Amino acid sequence: MFRALAIAVAVVALSGCGSSNDNTTSTSTATSQPATTSNGAPVIDGIKCEPEHLESHYHAHLTLLRDGKPVTVPALIGIDIQHQCLYWLHTHDPTGIMHIESPDTRTYTLGQFFDVWHQPLSRTQADGLKGKLKVFVASKEYTGDPRAIVLKPHELITIEVGKTVPPPSFRFPPGL
Repeated sequence: MFRALAIAVAVVALSGCGSSNDNTTSTSTATSQPATTSNGAPVIDGIKCEPEHLESHYHAHLTLLRDGKPVTVPALIGIDIQHQCLYWLHTHDPTGIMHIESPDTRTYTLGQFFDVWHQPLSRTQADGLKGKLKVFVASKEYTGDPRAIVLKPHELITIEVGKTVPPPSFRFPPGL
């Protein structure tokens, strides 16, 4: 974890990226400041940015496709270098593996993952994909609100726009 965080620091420093978390809950103050954790990181959809938690630890996978071609799900989603913490929903690398590492067993959704990512998610937009989206959970088409998809262990989620292809298979690495 700490090696990955050090690599993440280097990547962010080189890219000039910072963490901009605007989907926060607010506290009741005269100026309505966003809720933060003890390290100063904003809370997003009730999800805190803290040192790594392993009480509840599993992985799901997200594939994005534009005209049948993969669109990268970036590394370091939900890893806040400035505050040296991880949101309970995050990525380490650009494989599309979503890490769910939480202090409890609550249910998390794809919408919360996109909020931590600071990207839109609806029936017509997912990150940079815009138009009529086809969404699959495993190999079954999902016609509801994609924000409501529950993240479960080894769940395979595919979101497509344009020319569609059958959802690709994905094999989790050993140990995940």
